[in-house]
Amino acid sequence: MAFAPQLWMLLVGRAIAGLTSANISVATAYITDISPENERARRFGLFNAMFGAGFIIGPVLGGVLGDYWVRLPFIAAAALNASNLLLASFVLPESRAPSHEKVDLVALNPLRPLLWAFSMKNLMPVVCVFFLLSATGEAYGTCWALWGGDAFQWNGRWIGLSLGTFGVCQSLAQAFLPGPAVKIFGERNAILAGIAGACVALIVMAFAKQGWVVFVIMPVFALAGIGTPTLQSLATRLVDESRQGQFQGVLASAVSFASIVGPLAFSTFYFAVQKQWPGAIWLSALVVYALAIPLVLSLGLRTADQA
Repeated sequence: MAFAPQLWMLLVGRAIAGLTSANISVATAYITDISPENERARRFGLFNAMFGAGFIIGPVLGGVLGDYWVRLPFIAAAALNASNLLLASFVLPESRAPSHEKVDLVALNPLRPLLWAFSMKNLMPVVCVFFLLSATGEAYGTCWALWGGDAFQWNGRWIGLSLGTFGVCQSLAQAFLPGPAVKIFGERNAILAGIAGACVALIVMAFAKQGWVVFVIMPVFALAGIGTPTLQSLATRLVDESRQGQFQGVLASAVSFASIVGPLAFSTFYFAVQKQWPGAIWLSALVVYALAIPLVLSLGLRTADQA
């Protein structure tokens, strides 16, 4: 992608990146392997906090490097990925002994795990909730900069500062809150609390007239970070150990599908309301969150008083 002279080559590069992005599902399966059940929510929170940290550093690094050379961020990303390769190869210990069984080529069918998940009634609500929560996340990445410019006349510095502030708040929330929240409220209520925090923040941002309001509501907005680690912890208990990687792959596919549908849907809606009311985009994200609530309530989760 760094040296692509034409747009179609950039798209090919993105396709290759997509084909090799299964490392996240393997990483979540790895955490499941090495974590006792009562520690998984906290550790998934730390895992997701690293994404929040990346959400702080990545846009800043990309913006600074891009000012020097528009292709330089891609080279920096390649170097960071190479560092990950070295860490995984020489530092990260193996979590389970590899099987020497012959690989069944039929098992490489990418649709087979999806068909397996669809056949399990207890898995589908979790997959759907993952999809909906991931789709709402796409609204922020797609429309935040546009909304900031239209609603508050933010320049690149203020957009970057607001995203960085959100990343800090979300990283702290994901690093420290999922474990205690599950112990106090139970899994279902912890997920609902995260959704509630996001919905409150979205309503405030939709009607905000001044940019400082967005920074004030950030800590409440960050509570949304509690839900995903808790849901990941739950998901690990729905399948046996031999199926962890496969199920995490299905969840990663749901997230990837959301990254396709979400930007298209939210960007289309944003440009439809941009001139009349840019903040309406956040109410559309709230509607998606509302769709997830009945699914969460339908989950047979362990509550705090049952633990």
